[in-house]
Amino acid sequence: MPRLSLSRRQVDLWCVSVDRIAEPSLWDAYRDLLSPDEREREQRFTCDEAHRNFLAARALLRTVLSRYTGIEPRRLEFRCNHFGKPSLRGHGDIPIEFSLSHTRGLVVCAVTLQDLVGVDAEGARRRSSPMELARRYFSPAEAARVAERPTDERHAVFLDYWTLKEAFTKALGVGLSIPLADFSFTLFGDDSATISFATPGQERPDQWQFHRLRLAPCYQVAVALRRPAAERSEIVIRQTIPLADS
Repeated sequence: MPRLSLSRRQVDLWCVSVDRIAEPSLWDAYRDLLSPDEREREQRFTCDEAHRNFLAARALLRTVLSRYTGIEPRRLEFRCNHFGKPSLRGHGDIPIEFSLSHTRGLVVCAVTLQDLVGVDAEGARRRSSPMELARRYFSPAEAARVAERPTDERHAVFLDYWTLKEAFTKALGVGLSIPLADFSFTLFGDDSATISFATPGQERPDQWQFHRLRLAPCYQVAVALRRPAAERSEIVIRQTIPLADS
């Protein structure tokens, strides 16, 4: 498999539609890639759909990072910080950053050079009470923006904010140790967004970029990138099926 390179301004967004993995032998091959601790995690799944998503996600992560590092997928090693954010261990001189997300039927992996990155994907199925969740988790300004939209548009706007918040916390690698209401997003018509903070801290809003994408009609994806807002970035979407693509 040819080794891939990344430009400084590029973000590669790898996407797998789980339903397109039709060959039974691929699932066995994905299982063969797992490390001992990943095999232990696999044994805990009792739902077939969640199990398939897990295998597809680990296979995507390993095969994608192998393309950039030149290390065989099963030989890649990971370490996690205190909050569970993974990073590569012993990957040579490539300052690679990545983030993984999966939702029902879709797995995505964002890869960059040097800059912290976070990605979140959510299915667009309707939630019963987006306003209740917005009031509970969002900043007052965000909840107000959801409330002012027509009822049939609130779910989509809710997902815009939710995926952005998840992507940002994943990029920082701090999980939900930061309350989601402590930072707020402003959405723009070009599918970008800016961030502000309730209390000034170490993070500067002008050092972050945010991108919102809709994959097919039923998935909302957000990418958070710690890169100066004035620098241009390019999101490159790559569709794949792990181990089936040359």
